[in-house]
Amino acid sequence: MSAILGLNTAGAARPVATIARQFPSSEKRITIQPTRNSRLVFLTEPAGLAVERYRLLRRRLCTLYPQGGVVLITSPNPGEGKTLTSVNLSWALAEAGQAACLVDLDFRAPGVSRALNCKFEDGGVKEVLEGKGEVHELIRRLGECPLHVLGIKERMTSPGHLLYSQALVSMIANLRARFQWVVLDFAPVIPMADVSEVIPHVNGAILVIRNGKTEKDMLAPALEAIGPKLWGVVANDCPINGSAYYGNYGNRRD
Repeated sequence: MSAILGLNTAGAARPVATIARQFPSSEKRITIQPTRNSRLVFLTEPAGLAVERYRLLRRRLCTLYPQGGVVLITSPNPGEGKTLTSVNLSWALAEAGQAACLVDLDFRAPGVSRALNCKFEDGGVKEVLEGKGEVHELIRRLGECPLHVLGIKERMTSPGHLLYSQALVSMIANLRARFQWVVLDFAPVIPMADVSEVIPHVNGAILVIRNGKTEKDMLAPALEAIGPKLWGVVANDCPINGSAYYGNYGNRRD
């Protein structure tokens, strides 16, 4: 279960230029076939309370930042649910008609393909950044949903040269020109220093923590690394009062 701890209102509702959303009719699509253990709750538990929490997060983001933006999703350490949040938040945005693109930027441990149960055999982010492919060639649309994904074909142990490149800045700008929302599933803040290279090129960041796992002494350095770009914090696996009742609310027969 996810709970939104807070979103920063600083800099909200800033005007931006009109965003063009044009893609060729021949764009390639991915058919999602979630497994029993899938965390894509919009398909596995469409009437569940978790879906409502992601919709609440979407609503708060869209209210505070109606112009959209590039948002980086990270966590202090691995295993705290940042990919879970990235995928479901992106789906929630697309469900509401917001043109959204989910980008896997966790080269060392890419999780988007696993979360969606699909592979990016033709390439993705790495090929775009190395000039071996164009965004419009490698981006994929999830069925009929207005959600696009730019994934990672295979993991890398040393992606620094890609994260520090002008090509990454250009790719982010390219995606922002096409989509209202660009969600970057990024590597954990600690112990890597990658976030410091990318954070200047995004509009905001969301820090994901997990109840019972995230150590308190990890919060301060994570928040310091993100700095003023922090938009909010999402807590996973938090008990919510009344969840047992509301979890079955839509299935009740009065």
